[in-house]
Amino acid sequence: MYFPVGWPKAVNLALPGESAVINYICCDAVKILVAAIADDFLGIWYANPLIPISFYRRSAQSVIDLGVNKVIIWKPDSRQLAILTSAGVLLLYQIDFDANENGVLTQTDPPSLNLKRDSAELFIKENIPRLSLKELRNIKFSSTVSTVCCVSLSEMLIATKDCHLIRIEWSDLDASSDGNIEEPISSINLRNIPFFVNSNFNQKNLPAIGMNSYVSTLEYSPFLGGCPAVFNDNRAGFIIASHLRFEAQNMHGLWVQGVEDATVCSVNHKFRLLAFGRCNSDVAVYGIEDLNGGLEYSHKLSLSSSIIPGLLGAVNELKWSPDGCVLVVAWENGGFSLWSTFGTLLMSSFTWDFGLNIDVVRQNPLQINRLEWSTEGYQLFMTCKYELSANKEPNDDINTNVFQLSFVKSTLSLNPCMASQPHILLQGDDTIYLNQGGNLEKIYFGSKFTFPNNSHEKIDNKANSENMEIKKSIDISNILAESKYWCILQLPLTYAATNWPIRYSAIDPQGLHIAVAGRTGLAHYSMITKRWKLFGNETQEKDFVVSGGLIWWNGFIVLGCYSLLDRTDEIRCYPEEYKLDNQFGNKIQVRAPVISLNMFNDQLIVLTADGFITLFALKKINSYTLNVEVAYDLDVKGMCVHPACIVSLTVTNLHSDVTKSVSVGKTDDTAQTIIVNVCGRIMMIQRDFRTNVINSMMASCLASCVECFWLSNGDDKSPMRDCLWLYSGAHGMRVWLPILPPPTEQIRDGPHRLHTFMSKRIMLTFPLKLYPLVILFDNVIVLGIENETTLYTNESQSHFSLPFCLLERKSQVYLHKILRQLIKRNLGYSAWEIAKSCRSLPYFPHSLELLLHEVLEDEATSKEPIPDALLPSILDFIREFPVYLQTIVQCARKTEIALWPYLFAKAGKPKDLFQQCLQSEELDTAASYLIILQNMEPSHVSKNHATQLLDIALQNGKWELAKDLIRFLKAIDPNEIDSPRSSLIVNLKIAPQSQAQSQVNQNPEVFNMILGPIGRERSFSTTVISNLPKEKREKIGNLQTAAGSVTSTSGNIISNDSGVLSSNSNTVGQIVMRRKNERSNSTKERKETFCIESILQRHARTLLQQYKLIELGYMSAYLDFHLVAWLFQEADHAAKLDDYVTTLICLHEQLKLSIPFSQTTSEEAHLTTNYDYNQFQTQFLLDNRQNYQRASSHTSESGYFSLALMDTPTSNSNRQPKMSSIKHSETLNYVSSSSQAAVHTDFVNSRSNSQFTLDNSGYRGLCSPRNDVPAISLGLDCLDCTDHSRILPEKLSIKIRYLLQLFIEANCIDYALVLSILLQDAASIGRIINGVIRSECLDTCICIENALKQLTQWSFERECLYRPFMIILQPQIYLLNQYILSSAKSGTNSNLVRMSSISDTCQEDVEENVDLNNLIPSSRNSIVNSNWTKDGYPSEINRFNRQASLDSTNNANIQNNNVKKNSKEYLSPNQNKGCAVM
Repeated sequence: MYFPVGWPKAVNLALPGESAVINYICCDAVKILVAAIADDFLGIWYANPLIPISFYRRSAQSVIDLGVNKVIIWKPDSRQLAILTSAGVLLLYQIDFDANENGVLTQTDPPSLNLKRDSAELFIKENIPRLSLKELRNIKFSSTVSTVCCVSLSEMLIATKDCHLIRIEWSDLDASSDGNIEEPISSINLRNIPFFVNSNFNQKNLPAIGMNSYVSTLEYSPFLGGCPAVFNDNRAGFIIASHLRFEAQNMHGLWVQGVEDATVCSVNHKFRLLAFGRCNSDVAVYGIEDLNGGLEYSHKLSLSSSIIPGLLGAVNELKWSPDGCVLVVAWENGGFSLWSTFGTLLMSSFTWDFGLNIDVVRQNPLQINRLEWSTEGYQLFMTCKYELSANKEPNDDINTNVFQLSFVKSTLSLNPCMASQPHILLQGDDTIYLNQGGNLEKIYFGSKFTFPNNSHEKIDNKANSENMEIKKSIDISNILAESKYWCILQLPLTYAATNWPIRYSAIDPQGLHIAVAGRTGLAHYSMITKRWKLFGNETQEKDFVVSGGLIWWNGFIVLGCYSLLDRTDEIRCYPEEYKLDNQFGNKIQVRAPVISLNMFNDQLIVLTADGFITLFALKKINSYTLNVEVAYDLDVKGMCVHPACIVSLTVTNLHSDVTKSVSVGKTDDTAQTIIVNVCGRIMMIQRDFRTNVINSMMASCLASCVECFWLSNGDDKSPMRDCLWLYSGAHGMRVWLPILPPPTEQIRDGPHRLHTFMSKRIMLTFPLKLYPLVILFDNVIVLGIENETTLYTNESQSHFSLPFCLLERKSQVYLHKILRQLIKRNLGYSAWEIAKSCRSLPYFPHSLELLLHEVLEDEATSKEPIPDALLPSILDFIREFPVYLQTIVQCARKTEIALWPYLFAKAGKPKDLFQQCLQSEELDTAASYLIILQNMEPSHVSKNHATQLLDIALQNGKWELAKDLIRFLKAIDPNEIDSPRSSLIVNLKIAPQSQAQSQVNQNPEVFNMILGPIGRERSFSTTVISNLPKEKREKIGNLQTAAGSVTSTSGNIISNDSGVLSSNSNTVGQIVMRRKNERSNSTKERKETFCIESILQRHARTLLQQYKLIELGYMSAYLDFHLVAWLFQEADHAAKLDDYVTTLICLHEQLKLSIPFSQTTSEEAHLTTNYDYNQFQTQFLLDNRQNYQRASSHTSESGYFSLALMDTPTSNSNRQPKMSSIKHSETLNYVSSSSQAAVHTDFVNSRSNSQFTLDNSGYRGLCSPRNDVPAISLGLDCLDCTDHSRILPEKLSIKIRYLLQLFIEANCIDYALVLSILLQDAASIGRIINGVIRSECLDTCICIENALKQLTQWSFERECLYRPFMIILQPQIYLLNQYILSSAKSGTNSNLVRMSSISDTCQEDVEENVDLNNLIPSSRNSIVNSNWTKDGYPSEINRFNRQASLDSTNNANIQNNNVKKNSKEYLSPNQNKGCAVM
């Protein structure tokens, strides 16, 4: 309710320019003037700003004769004050107000024009009065005065050390001329009045007051009708006077039971509570029984050992706040704390951060002697123990023992009608703190949340429902976040200058408008425009004082006030849309001052000081006019001692019996019940259905010790509607909710109703970890605030040496608390209905987990037998929801292992739950069960289940889960596969620590799992050893041979050493056993790794056969699967394709691409259908026989090829030729006409720049037809080649190109061709065909040619998007055809060489009847070496070198027959098994 903010400020209340220890601080009745006394002086200060007004210093002789100043009290009218000295003498002082003066402050501007104040805000408008202070006289009594207090406006009560109570008037003190009071109004000897031990008044005067006992502390309360007192022997009592005259015959006393060590006491007038501080550091709080007026124990305030481990000492001071909402307690050894009315700890200074050098137990910097609340409780003055140091400056503020701590408080403290608002609103003396959560970090991602059981729900308006879901998700994420972000609104200076401090504040339900009321007037703020609205006429602002509270209703500010101009009590309503002016306001005159008000729908309930409750019906006529009618009046004077004891009230449709309201036919908009909080007791006044009138005589008490309450009046049919929520401080939260009848129970009238004897409502109690300020019923969330501190400096002389206080919003889910209480009381149907209404919340599974965890902890750790365990019922309840398996495992993993047997004995075996997860496809939940199995079952069980889950995870594409499972499997120690688990036998809470350290697992995979990959067993490169050049393969083989020789040598050394040490047989035996264990461990590890690799390879083979290449890439990326090495093994098996057409169509389906058939127009369809594939092929072959022209490709390729092809090592030569640079003029042009060239140029430019080179010089010319081929022969004028480039998205294209690179490196030619066609990458296809030809694998060439021809023919059968690209590939297909024919004619088919990579391929001769001069393009004749002739070939030593282009000029001339003659020397026995690319 109250929360400190900022730094505690050190204030110097001594005389100006001096330094003194302040003994006591006291504020006047209205908390505007502050009186501070030291040993010899008295000072009067103004509260805001804190400036001195008047001082009076006593003479030294007066101090010697009468004693030092000890206690000070104010007369209620602030005209006089009295000081009690240490000698028991009263000093009376008079305060005079000088009305002729302008005030204490004289505000004058300097003569300089630049320094003059132009704005009115720079002037202090508050007129601080000029006061004069003079001593009237000192009064001595016949006995020494021990304490003094005020009992009325004109009387005071004095306690003397002879155990007397003296009632005397202030005027009698003023009239005594000699300073001696001979005949007071009344003098009561406490030894003559009866004291009772208990509230039954049957044990009198036991024990009696001792002869040396007297009252040391005394405080009077008119609402209690007596005075709590603490005697000097530390006994606590309550002196009751049935009449204000305090006559002995009308007085008696009560001893406080159980309090024999009291030190101080304090009274809460509003809640009628008595607080007694004790020597054992506790505070005992008692209430007054309404039946006989006796004392009733309420609660105890005690700090737990978790907050402060040491002794606090006795309570030396405690003080209730002015509104009675909090109690501040200070201890003798230092420190203070703040408690709510009924015992909730709000703040403790022992949790503050004072730095590392300060021990808050032994050397607490806050050694507090006295406490005093300032105006409205916004500041707390603390006087501390202090010793003046000689090296300190006397005028330094730090050189003081007074600190002032600022507070903000909830608006519920003075305006309880704000309990219905969903926003946290705090108010300071001149600031407003608002936390709506709009800028907080969101915890739950996304804008939608779907619970598994919500699939059957239908949504009428999809757009509106999405907006509602987004708004709801934002609210949920905001309320769950804990944040220190606050919107702080500073009160306008023009309003705060004369109306400080803020007394009331209110916010509308939407959180868009805030209204505040100070000493006079009103102001409101708009969160939309970020501007304040004030009264334009300042006279109207000063004419009324707000009382009773503020509330928003339909754009109006409704408030109770007292008109200073008319001297009447009123209810006013001001519209928000218009300016603040009385001409737009609505006035309702009432007969007494307004104490409290509240709203329910369109009904306003008002409590006035005459003890009447009035209900008004409001109706809005227009934007600034209201129609108000009085519904009824209700007299409640008989329910309370005084109307001021009514803390809050409201009107609602809530009723104790739901069936009655339904039978009468009342709607939800009708106010049927009035709920009143009287001194912490909740009274419900119901309507008499016989007379249809609300009668106060029908009031019933629902609960006691209640600080505040909320009503959940929801419009929906939620089972938690019409609930009453009560917060009782240390007693926790209570909810009074209706019991929902089963569906078979129908509500009937009269005698036909079933089970009328059963309760219709139930009161549930559960604890909370924070003080509730807002309850969000739809989200089952409680919002509160906690204090945090931070230290900025450790310098003791700094103003910032004390911690800085911050505010942090907290939240707590209470759903599991209610469900547990209902299930415990066998109200499972109500629990089910409540849980079903909350199942759409994203934290609903977490609530079920908390429910299970709390019950498990309580029952599993209980030392007493549990005859009726609640855990089975909780498990049966959770089993009704789809999150049952997840809840069980999450709860188990957050619980100690020793409690697992108790849980799974009721929930089921972990193996069975694991199988259920697999059946319901909850793979992540099943993975969580592996930890349970690993600790409860042998390792081989968890290993088998993990392997099973890994297989399923791979099938479902759960790569992250599969990665974790692989790490889990590798982390299992092979030596523990068959070892049983014994960890469950030992309770981890009481198990002794092992004396010997367990053996560390030396498996490197375990270290990799914990510390990251330290080393890898194999390279992550996509290059395989079989593809390396011969020199590198031989070098690697030599290294392996050398490593083997070193190993054998070291083995000999070890054997020799063993022979030397053969005399020690034990050592030899240990070495032998160690070797066997190491060999067995390594064998087991290899088996485990082989098992995992087998699973991965099997799944990769499945993906490849199903054409799921993207998933195969994800698998390789996530699981560190060496895809290239595996594809190299599967090149002739799973990676072998028989039908390119089917593969291409399946890839379109898997990649979710459009079908490869274009939607053409009628004219285009007519042209393409009349032109079939056979005609095109015939025309193409005819044109190529007429002329050959060399050209290079300038089409797209993957960016991965450039680096791979620029520098390729060879096996037979140290020279590594480079590929020649690409010239912009070298493009693949099939046409010479402008129309055909334009079409093809668009296609070429749409692809990436790359180079397609036929490295076999004998077939370079075969790739290009003549330039004068007609356009119709290629069909390029029928289809646009650039349309297909937009089929593949950019990100997908990058993935496909990466996969293409992997397939090429693994020599998977079929998939490489299909992916190149999918990408329309002519350069890649050219390289693949070039590599195939150079590898001289005739079977592969024939298969590729047939597949490409089949694909081309398929593209001509329908309007296919790949037809233009297949037309462009005809030179490559023709090249393959010519190579196959030439190979058949030359008769060298049996001598073709299969090479492992492009770097090892060789050049083959061409047909003898081909004119090589025609193969050389005319554009490059000038570049070719003159040694090249028809029979010219490179030298024999370089015949296996990869030739990048015709620019290579280092080739020697060699005869064609020499090549044919020596070609047999390079034959390979594996020539017919396939070919290698790259």
